[in-house]
Amino acid sequence: MRKGLIVALVLSQLGVLGYLAGQREWVRQRGEQIYLRTAPVDPRDPMRGDYVRLSYGLNSVDLAQYRGKTAGTALSRGTAVYALLKAGPDDVYELDYLSDSAPPSGLYLRGRVSREVLGGQIPVSYGIEQYFVEQGSGEAIELRRGDREGVQIPMEVAVAVGSNGLGVLSAYRWSRLGIGFEQINPTTTALSNTLNWDSATIAQRSPVLVVSLQNVSDTELKIADNDKHCGFSLQSLGDTGRSLSQADKSCSPYVLREADMINLAPGEVYRVELNMGLPRWYVTERGSSTSSAIVVSAANERFRLVYQAPSVLPGMDVPLLWRGSLASPAFSVRGRVD
Repeated sequence: MRKGLIVALVLSQLGVLGYLAGQREWVRQRGEQIYLRTAPVDPRDPMRGDYVRLSYGLNSVDLAQYRGKTAGTALSRGTAVYALLKAGPDDVYELDYLSDSAPPSGLYLRGRVSREVLGGQIPVSYGIEQYFVEQGSGEAIELRRGDREGVQIPMEVAVAVGSNGLGVLSAYRWSRLGIGFEQINPTTTALSNTLNWDSATIAQRSPVLVVSLQNVSDTELKIADNDKHCGFSLQSLGDTGRSLSQADKSCSPYVLREADMINLAPGEVYRVELNMGLPRWYVTERGSSTSSAIVVSAANERFRLVYQAPSVLPGMDVPLLWRGSLASPAFSVRGRVD
């Protein structure tokens, strides 16, 4: 009797595994095919063959993009959530909003809250964070992707999406635009009496971020930026539980003007230096009416600098304009770059 019970349990488990494998294969063959832009991190698992670990913008969702019955701050680890997607250029999709119930219509990915909700960000995993590749090819992919010392080229992965929100990775391609990041003058000394600093001291003691956008394709493309550097924004990761956002809203929304367009030939680089001590990059905490430089009020926080292509008015013909967003590695004012 005991032996028969064990056999039955093993067969039932094999049946479940077979069903799940069959479901994923069905979605791979029949699901709606989209692309998600991503940057892989850390390459191989020697126990399971080569894979590229992936992260997406929709792995960390701002509370402002959440719509659900349960308060976003009350979502617990393991809670099922649904990311409604919206189409962008080149079939690259982005998050529209996140909910705790399946949307009645539209294309969505089903995921789960991966850890505690802190700092206004909801962490979500979707089961598409690892892309397995042929044995021995993971290192080549990592070399093409680049590292934090040079230009990083995001992968754009093909995802088949089922009607129930299941996502299955099927292929990949490379973004036509890469991003390089360098931090100059990190604040390595003790930060004391920062509230007594004048604006000149703040600018002097703040890090300068050097961002490079490179055309890594074999054809010409265009990007956009202006004197205020409206093409870039500062985003907090919320590691410490604080909800911080960029205080300056003069670039929201950033609408394309002809004068802002920048031509990039293959291999050409657009490089900017951004002083985080200038008011353009001040941050404010949710519920506060004041703002300050991150070296003053957020020295222990991590941030990303994000390039976002501007919105295009109807009637403007800009076929070469690169659309989408690219995020820098995470950094803090103390010089830590992840």
